[in-house]
Amino acid sequence: MWARVRTIGRRLELSLTGSLPEGVRRNLRIETSAAVAYGIFYAVAILFMPVVLRRLGASVGLLALYTAQTYLGSVLATFGVLLMRRRHPMTFSTFCWLAGRSLLLATFLITAAGPLLVLTALFWLLEAFPAPAYARIVQAIYPARYRGRALAVVRTGQVLALVLCTPLAGLGLDYLGYRVLFPAAGVIGILSALLFTRLRIDPAALTPLRPRSLGGVWALLGQNRRFAIYLSGFAVYGLGFLMGAPLFPIVQVDRLQLSYTALGYLGLIQSLSWLLGNMLWGRLVDRRGGLWVVRANVGLAMLVPLTYILAFDAWTLLPAFIVQGLISAGIDLGILNAGIELSSPESVAEYSALQATIIGLRGMAGPFVGVALVELGLSNQAVFAIGCGFILAAWLILGRAVIGSRGSRIEDRGSRVEYRGSRVEDRR
Repeated sequence: MWARVRTIGRRLELSLTGSLPEGVRRNLRIETSAAVAYGIFYAVAILFMPVVLRRLGASVGLLALYTAQTYLGSVLATFGVLLMRRRHPMTFSTFCWLAGRSLLLATFLITAAGPLLVLTALFWLLEAFPAPAYARIVQAIYPARYRGRALAVVRTGQVLALVLCTPLAGLGLDYLGYRVLFPAAGVIGILSALLFTRLRIDPAALTPLRPRSLGGVWALLGQNRRFAIYLSGFAVYGLGFLMGAPLFPIVQVDRLQLSYTALGYLGLIQSLSWLLGNMLWGRLVDRRGGLWVVRANVGLAMLVPLTYILAFDAWTLLPAFIVQGLISAGIDLGILNAGIELSSPESVAEYSALQATIIGLRGMAGPFVGVALVELGLSNQAVFAIGCGFILAAWLILGRAVIGSRGSRIEDRGSRVEYRGSRVEDRR
């Protein structure tokens, strides 16, 4: 049976990536194994966290606080670059992930929203903090000509785990409760981080970091106009999308009165869309570039708040969950590759840190903007409509960055990649 499963997995991998060098393929399989474990962890705990908080009595303001927490580590990413200068990116990443995911073991003792929010704040700080280190690892283990497809396979493994586990996690939460399932998820998250340490990284592929100060890192924004435009557009998008995010559980629980099981089935559909999105966007990243993929997903994202405006039962939320699955794949693959495309090889960590910090700042502000608008008397539907306007503005801003890419050239010295127009071409 297991031999048959392995054969099917290898055929799926080959159909997604084509021929790969053996070293790349080995790392791809190891990271995919870690991603599968992370997908189980995410499905069992993280996916349902906002609904669990709501059922524990969390107000709209506390839900906004939770949404903002998910960006704590990103906001501090530029400090992470300074801390990792004398540390191997693998050591730095896995230490943070192991420490953060171990906190889930303590959820067995938690029975109120407040203590759970304290725990999740620490978790998200440690989970997102090593983003620049992860970007350096990706740059080192996947040559640019394979990077989009390789990352698509990794994310596909993660989403397949989500597809299988999300409905089961919903049923488990209905019958066993979060105090049983969340600690179990923490153990699986720890396993994922340990599997990740088995990656083989050629020391020569890790371009030495430039000795920049914190001010020197931020000065890069003034030196790269396209990167600054890109970050501006993505920040506006995040503000528009996230101002409605704390209201999504309110619609699900209060207006539509959905059970964990119903949300589990909707999450299953979202995971299937995420799976399809990885297959689609991974190839488009290699063909058109990460920046183009980011803009395409921002355009799609407008459908999410529009769906929440019109929803009257579980199945009318279906378009939102489908689109969220697609953009979960596209934004993830797009921003990672856009940051690498727009930077020089020796500055990938700094550019990734700037990107993470700007994303984190708007991520922490966006949810509270939505809550403030509700407290001023606006309805949920009005907040969603304003969010749509911001997302449209972001799509237009990102268009300037995409247009500005014509005639520009960015090289990956490991594989001599040129970025021309909206296509990434390998010149090896």
